[in-house]
Amino acid sequence: MSKRAIMVDIDLCYGCFACEVACKQEHSLPENVNWIRVHKIGPQKVNGKLQMHFYPMQCRHCTRPPCMDACPEHAITQRRDGIVLISEERCIGCLKCAEACPFGAIECHPGTGLAGKCTLCVERIEEGKVPSCVYHCPTGALGFGDPNELMARKQKAVAQEELRNL
Repeated sequence: MSKRAIMVDIDLCYGCFACEVACKQEHSLPENVNWIRVHKIGPQKVNGKLQMHFYPMQCRHCTRPPCMDACPEHAITQRRDGIVLISEERCIGCLKCAEACPFGAIECHPGTGLAGKCTLCVERIEEGKVPSCVYHCPTGALGFGDPNELMARKQKAVAQEELRNL
């Protein structure tokens, strides 16, 4: 089973927040909980022109997840395809996992007091679908699949763009 990941192409993201809304609806998240957050970069001057970028950020499903090592209850596991999940049955809400996460991707659910994060919409994946944030992204800024294939596709697109600019 190959690893699966979400790749963000910030050149295509224009900050519509459709990914945030899709995630909240898919997982019935309360208003103040975000398993994916769109960060604004800018405005900043680049070559004399103002530019604005947006960057969706969610759990990276790390190869060696520090959150998993930090959990005293072993409530965090990693599947063979790389998806990192938190067991609600085992979680005690200590949030040591959140402290260990370098991306700030783990939050306390105010209703349950338990840790929560992006699951890559594992239920959708098991049905052969893509994560909800990817499905609802109108620009294709979010891609889903094998990380090596996603990176190869992006590198090919960059090379084609460079050829067009010659």
